[in-house]
Amino acid sequence: MRIVALTGGGTAGHVMPAVAVGQSLRKLGFGVIFIGAGGMEKEIAAHYKFKFFETEAAKFHRGFSAENLKIPFVLRRAEKQAEGILSEHRVTAVFAKGGYVSLPTCLAARAMKIPVINHESDYSMGLSNKLIARFARKTLTSFPETPGGIFTGNPIREELFSGNAERARKKYGLGDGKTILIFGGSQGSLRINKCVYEAVKGLTNLGEVVHIVGKNASDPPRRKGYTAIPYADDIADLYAAAHTVVIRGGANSLAEAHALGKRIVVIPLPKSRSSRGDQVENAKSYRSRGFCSVIDESDLSTTELIRAVSRELNKSTNAPVDEGVADKIARIVSAIVSETVTRL
Repeated sequence: MRIVALTGGGTAGHVMPAVAVGQSLRKLGFGVIFIGAGGMEKEIAAHYKFKFFETEAAKFHRGFSAENLKIPFVLRRAEKQAEGILSEHRVTAVFAKGGYVSLPTCLAARAMKIPVINHESDYSMGLSNKLIARFARKTLTSFPETPGGIFTGNPIREELFSGNAERARKKYGLGDGKTILIFGGSQGSLRINKCVYEAVKGLTNLGEVVHIVGKNASDPPRRKGYTAIPYADDIADLYAAAHTVVIRGGANSLAEAHALGKRIVVIPLPKSRSSRGDQVENAKSYRSRGFCSVIDESDLSTTELIRAVSRELNKSTNAPVDEGVADKIARIVSAIVSETVTRL
């Protein structure tokens, strides 16, 4: 059996699209393993029954940091660790989702002449993907505007298209009115949570609210029509029940909500020491194509949030759009593997 290694991690935005491609590769008959740094990718890989292998990872810190001086040494050790994994499992291709976690495995694959296919989820390429793109066999992008790659769209897990709205309504006691789903990314968002808490009366006057607050959130308010949960293991059902979603500007969340036909309000994470501003760019692209409303975090208030949600609730939802992106990417990987094997 030919083996493809998935690599990426640090955030769900790097891991979940890789999982989607891994699912599609399995359908084509490939064996799939996952190489990461032991963060959330380890837990997610186990959930989807991908064998997980760990390397060190060298994270670049924005601005001056003494930790950046360690990067060459950590990266070299991690690359050697990845070479051992790739060799032991006779990996025939690497599919990389970018981020610092993916860099050691891709460098190891280059040294071993194993083809690398990398994918950029955001509007503009991150540092690791820019480096990987220099030697990748193919670079794929989620946004049509992104230079330096082939536009495919963002791969989405197949189970998200099988959500059961009635199951969510029953579980969370939702009525027959329109449902508003709110979440701030895989770790939650204190800024969004605070605004939602303050706007809860106005939001529940518009519809039922399910708010994924994150595991470390402060105590949410209690109000009829408002349900706060720390984490959702039934996100497909919640998406199915929702008319409008309020989200950050992560490429993965945007792609999921759009593909599922939801009305979208985006509150992108602004550029800062912890963000290169990719969410702002992502949101602008989606807004330019008429897919969402955008509230800049600097303008976020209870009034703006209620106004934006009300505006989207008054619009009809779109039909789900399953573009088969994961299957498309899996076929690209398969073709590259076949081409490589033929050359040998």
